[in-house]
Amino acid sequence: MVTFIAVPFVAFVTKVYSKFYDKISENLQQTIADANNMAEEVISTMRTVRSFACEKREQKRFENLLSSTLSVNRKRALAYMGYTWNNEFCDNAILIAVLAYGGHLVLTGKMGKEQLITFLLYQMQLGENLYNLSYVMSGLMEAVGASRKVFNLMNRKPQFELDGVKKPHVNGNITFSHVGFTYPTRPNNPVLKDLTLNIKAGETVALVGPSGGGKSSIVSLIEHFYEPNEGTITLDGMHIKDINHIYYHQKVALVAQEPVLYNGSVRHNILYGCDFATEDDMLNAAKMANVHGFVMELEKGYDTNCGEKGVQMSGGQKQRIAIARALVRNPAVLILDEATSALDTESESLVQQALSRCAQERTVIIIAHRLSTIEKASKIAVIVKGQLVQMGAHDELMLDTDGMYYSLVSRQMLNAKVGDE
Repeated sequence: MVTFIAVPFVAFVTKVYSKFYDKISENLQQTIADANNMAEEVISTMRTVRSFACEKREQKRFENLLSSTLSVNRKRALAYMGYTWNNEFCDNAILIAVLAYGGHLVLTGKMGKEQLITFLLYQMQLGENLYNLSYVMSGLMEAVGASRKVFNLMNRKPQFELDGVKKPHVNGNITFSHVGFTYPTRPNNPVLKDLTLNIKAGETVALVGPSGGGKSSIVSLIEHFYEPNEGTITLDGMHIKDINHIYYHQKVALVAQEPVLYNGSVRHNILYGCDFATEDDMLNAAKMANVHGFVMELEKGYDTNCGEKGVQMSGGQKQRIAIARALVRNPAVLILDEATSALDTESESLVQQALSRCAQERTVIIIAHRLSTIEKASKIAVIVKGQLVQMGAHDELMLDTDGMYYSLVSRQMLNAKVGDE
């Protein structure tokens, strides 16, 4: 009975300590994640930090985050120290009590010394196992606290399932029917309002309008990054959510404003996610996108490493590789989200040549602000505050001098004229 005297007290302390350790382990993981995120962000934007002379400022910010981590670690160490002292104290107190009481029994002749030694050995082994169990419990709670965020991510349910199974023949006719959309993070700010838009197969349609009007949101919905809150989006009359996810993105390809290249060869980046393409398919796409010429001038050709995020390539080269990556799939719909906005005149000319080549016999959707990019489109859709306000060819829209498109073009031409002067 003497051996088990302290068990209720140790169990109570273990329970309280385990809850505290669970909470503090979760806090520690959060502070470490914050510090790592900040370090990654600053290192990846070192040029910006250097250009604004913010090295000391960022260093101080990182030190503050490390101080938070150190503070949480200090609390955890103090709690562990107190818990260890408590366990060792109880263990030794019981051992002393057993020795004192057992010694008294031996001296009074009520117990033999052999029995006392045997009992002590059993008691020490049993006590050690009981106290080890308490340490296992605390370690388990630490692991639970540290892994809670991981399990939350693993158990997170997607807002919509990519469970389409159909693989129809795709011509490229895209229809928005009374579509309303808000971003999940801004539920009270509608981005698209009752948008109805029909893009026929084989057309080149330019989406223009003021910034924040909803043009990129239209692209995000076509790419099925989100589901609309209202209305439907169809491809050749079939709801896009019913089409097989992999098949759909073989037929609908996107070239973003800031394309991402991976740390691998030019060949790897062009063939990314396109296992069915052959070497000839890759070369044809590269030639169509004006990639082949500059790649063959490189020492290793298509085996040249692009570097992390394409750091070894210029802006125009990255953009053309991204276009080749889209074209190697031979998509029925090609989406260009301001693909030439950040390029110089020469690079833009090369990319425009590539775009003109690849626009043949497929539906092309262009988001752009430059007149040179949009005036050759079959149709121009003017999007303002999430609504379609005008649609037609460039010459038709310019006849409406009170329209938004005329205003946008006039402002751009005036800015170009002022720039030339």
